[in-house]
Amino acid sequence: MKFHEDVIFKNEGQIYGQKLMEIINIKGKIIEVHQTEYSVIDPKMYKPDLVFELEDRIVILEFQSTYVNINDKRRFRFYTALIDHVKIKSEKPIEAHVLSTIEAKKTKCYKVNSESRFPIYIHSLKKYDGNEFLNIINTKIESNKNFSEKELLMISLLCFMKTDEDIEQAILNSALIITNIKDLKEDIGQFAKGVILMLCDKFVTNESMNRTISNLVGGNMKIVEDYAQRVAQQKVDEKLEEKNKKVIINLNKKGFEAEEIAETVDVSIDFVNKVLAK
Repeated sequence: MKFHEDVIFKNEGQIYGQKLMEIINIKGKIIEVHQTEYSVIDPKMYKPDLVFELEDRIVILEFQSTYVNINDKRRFRFYTALIDHVKIKSEKPIEAHVLSTIEAKKTKCYKVNSESRFPIYIHSLKKYDGNEFLNIINTKIESNKNFSEKELLMISLLCFMKTDEDIEQAILNSALIITNIKDLKEDIGQFAKGVILMLCDKFVTNESMNRTISNLVGGNMKIVEDYAQRVAQQKVDEKLEEKNKKVIINLNKKGFEAEEIAETVDVSIDFVNKVLAK
């Protein structure tokens, strides 16, 4: 992809990945989102779209605009082997799920051998009328109405719905809509934009349209990356603050004065007093 989507999906994926799974109708609770780059065995980059670790299993989620054929089945099986061997040290089963623009909901199998079959769960959003959904969303934009998080995510998935438009135009429509929504919250907005950029990178082969969508949604890519880095740094700062609080409390129990604690922990005296006041 043309920006560091792994960081954004890592930060926001557990919250909005859960809502994404609910839309697709994949059951289970996400406990972690895994980075999706695996470059072992072959110098080629093997990159599943999204990898969610649930409480009871691990889900590989792929976006697909063509019918799942034998090569896709082998690729999904290989993803499973890589994740099992390299990235995730767990006894949880690993499943391959596909959100398709053309196939109906079904389960396909890759026959590994006479005794082993690898299931691939295909999902569809064709029950949604994309044209009707587009009209509803545009009406809400014109009326300055608020959007639910589900609606914002569904905007990014417009190309998977039943629509008169081709895939590339549907993704462009998603980009136009998401950029026209006023007061879009930063976190859900960046996740939805990340999905649109991922789909653009996978499905939009027309270079001019690809650039248009990337510029619309991403704008200045540095802004997108800065946001991801800011969220990541915030999490680091929060962990450091919690650690400092514990140290302050322990030093206070040992008889250290507030001024000594502030100097030792390298924090302000106000912060020390605030912690001790609680």
